[in-house]
Order: sequence, then structure tokens, then C-alpha cells
Amino acid sequence: MPRSPRSLLARQVALALGAVGLLATAMCALMLVIISDVSGLVAGMRHDEAAIRQGLELATAVRELALETQGMTVDGERHRSRYEDRRNQVRARIQELSPRIPEREHWRLEALGQKTQRMHDTLMAGATRAVNTGDVDELGRVRLELETLSGEAFTHADALAQIAASQMAHAHVLATDATRTGLIGGGVFVLLILGLSLWFSIRLRVAVLKPLSQLTQAARAFGGGNFEHRVGPVGQGEIAELGEAFDHMADELARREARVVHHERMAAIGQLAAGIAHEMNNPIGIIRGYLKTMRPDGDPALLAEELQILDEEAAQCQRIAEDLLAYARSDDLSTETIELQPFLKETATRFGESTVGQGYTIAVEAAPERLVGDRSRLRQVLLNLLANAAQVSTPQQEIMVRGRVDGGYYELHVEDRGPGIAQEDRRRVFEPFFTKRAGGTGLGLAVCKGIVEAHRGTIEVVDTRGQQGATFCLRLPLESRE
Repeated sequence: MPRSPRSLLARQVALALGAVGLLATAMCALMLVIISDVSGLVAGMRHDEAAIRQGLELATAVRELALETQGMTVDGERHRSRYEDRRNQVRARIQELSPRIPEREHWRLEALGQKTQRMHDTLMAGATRAVNTGDVDELGRVRLELETLSGEAFTHADALAQIAASQMAHAHVLATDATRTGLIGGGVFVLLILGLSLWFSIRLRVAVLKPLSQLTQAARAFGGGNFEHRVGPVGQGEIAELGEAFDHMADELARREARVVHHERMAAIGQLAAGIAHEMNNPIGIIRGYLKTMRPDGDPALLAEELQILDEEAAQCQRIAEDLLAYARSDDLSTETIELQPFLKETATRFGESTVGQGYTIAVEAAPERLVGDRSRLRQVLLNLLANAAQVSTPQQEIMVRGRVDGGYYELHVEDRGPGIAQEDRRRVFEPFFTKRAGGTGLGLAVCKGIVEAHRGTIEVVDTRGQQGATFCLRLPLESRE
């Protein structure tokens, strides 16, 4: 049965964690077994240490017994008490060592007991008889036999001590081998765990991190508005499903963006059509009304007046068309280097000599600076702002044009002393067809905004710090337009 793509990555992670956990558990189990084994060996070594001590005590007691035996052949009465003590010590040491010696070596304990018993019998029988009879030869023979028996007893006692020591040495070797095995096994398990962790890390990096990087790039592309970008086949399991979801999201966003753009375009067209219809309906209605009432045989003076009215209304339609054309082409620039101070003064002079600006005082305070821009379009912006200022001012009120450098921008202020602009209308004055002035088209400031933004600048209405009137602020970048 094929695996579900939803669980593929989860199974890989579970497999990785399970394998590493299994190895870690096996290593811990091995360490516990080895530690238990070494603990048992150490306990046995302590047991063997006691056996070694008892074996050495037995060998010492046998030698002391031999010395006391020889002393008994010289002066039995004086050595008898110590002889009995040493004999009892040998028997006691044999009893203590018996459980600590392997079963296969118990014959040595029996042989040692037999040798010490023969030493006692020989001493009691031969030595006593020789002493009583005064037989020197018999006494020498007894001493020689006692020396022989003592040597054999020494051999057995030393062998028993050596057996106890060899047992401890063997336990030490086993403990050393167990420790070495534990270290080697632990090292092997650690290497296996590291190897598996590295292998699974590489697998997960390929399966997760690389696809996530591609998904991040796709998300950034989507965030930048590039809905043509696609993730495509990426990763496996859940990651692949996520990539498909990203592509599906991009398709859906592209479709929605297209619908939104379409709706916005239709809304913009509807708004534009409504504005044009509203602005042109009045002059067209006036033209049609006069055309209906005009008669060829009417009063020539009246006819001339009506024709003048028709011409003015037709001119108003032409101005609306020109403003629309300028608004549509606001970003079409022909740039050159402009010396701003003489440019501003020349534009103000031209406005003062025009029909709209006659009788108004235009003051210019401008810092010298150069700007790369479209001379005619920037003049159009300044003339439009001066015209607006003149329409809300009286000839006695001065219109001020100020220019200064502010960082990487040239800041231009056009100030009037009219009634000002309400706070709620300051943003809307730059919208197409928004006007509160009779006879205005509402396109002049919209055209200004388009031209300024085409120069990568900004235009806004700013506070006049308690003074009457309105101040339009333009900020134009001084570097060349890309």
C-alpha cells in the first residue's frame, strides 16, 4: 500500500529518531551489562584479596610452626606452648582458606594438613623417644624428617597463596577486558549514532531546508507582486504538498489580482467618465440651449453676444480636454539641467504678465541650485499653483514663492493669504475632478501631482503655522531622474 504523502516526512523523522534512540538504548544496555559484570569482578577481586591475605598468613603460620617444631627437638618444655599456638593457627588458617580455594585445589589443603599432622606425629613419637634414650643419631634422623616434611608443607602453603593470587590476577584481567570491551562497544555505538545523525541530518536538510529555501524565495516573489513565479516540484511528502499549495495560492492570487485590476480599471473609467460627463455637461447644455434659441433673422447684437457665449463654452470644453490630456501624459518627461533660482523668477514674471496674474505681486526667495527635470512640465506645475493662489487672493495680498535645499531635495513653497483649505480637503484636492471652485475642472492639482511624482518628488498642503492662507510644498530630488 503506497504511503500517504502527508506522512512521508513525518515517517522519515520518526525513523531517524527511532534509529538513533534504538542505538542509544542498546549502548546504554551494553554499558549496564558491562558495568554489572565489572562490579561483579571487582567484588570477586575483593574476595580474592582476602584469599591472598589468608594464603600468606597460612604460609607464614606453616613456617612459624616449622621453627617451633625444630625448637621442640631442642627444648620441648620451653617451646611447647608456642608450638601448640602455631599448630592451632595453621589449622585455623586452613579452615578459613578452604572456601576461598577452587574445588580442584582442595587436595593441597588436605595434603598440607597431612604434612603438618605427620610433622606433629614425628615430633611427638621420634623426638620424644630420642630425647628420652639420648640417641643422638635418632634425634638427627627426626630432625631431617621434620625438615623434609616442613619443605613439603611450605610448597603446598606457597602454592595455595599463589593460587589465590592467580585468581585475583585472572579477575583483574577479566575486569580489564570487560572495561576495554565496554569502551570499544561504547565508541562503536557513539560512532554509529553520530553517523546516523549526520546521515539523517543530510537527508532532512535535502528534504526540508533546501525546499524551505525555495519556498521562502517564492514567498518573497509573491510578496513583491510577482505572481508569475512558481515553486514547481520541490521536496517530498508534506513539503511537496506545501509547494503545490504555494503554486495554487499564486494562481489564485494572480486571478484575484487580475479581477481587482479589472474592477479598479472599470471603477477608474467610470469615475473618469462621470467626471468628464459632469464637467462637460454644463457647457454642452448651455451650447445646446443657445443653439435652440438662435435665429438667423434675430438682432445682430444679440446674436453676436450669444455666439461669444457659445465660443466661451466651447473653450471650456477644450480646456477640459487639454487638462485630461495633460493628466494622462504627466509622466512623459523631457529632462534637462535647470538652474532653479532664475527659473523660478522667470516663471513668476511670466505669470505676472499673464491675464490671470496681472495686478498680483509675486515675491520669490529661492536658493541657487541645479535640478535635472522637465522645464516645461515644472513650469506648468508652478503656473498652476500660482493661478490657484491668485484665484483665492486679492491684488493687495502678496503671493510668496520660497525655495531652499533640504538634504538631497529642493523644497519649494507657494504661499497665499486666501481663506485656506480645510483639513479634511487637503488630501482630496489632488484627486481628479475634485473642486470647490465654480467653473473649475478639478484636474489642475491632479496634473501637478502626476508631474511631481514623475520627477520622484512629493506635493502636499502644509500648515501655515497660524497664518491665513494655504501653502503648497513641493519636494524634488536633486539627483538625476532614472
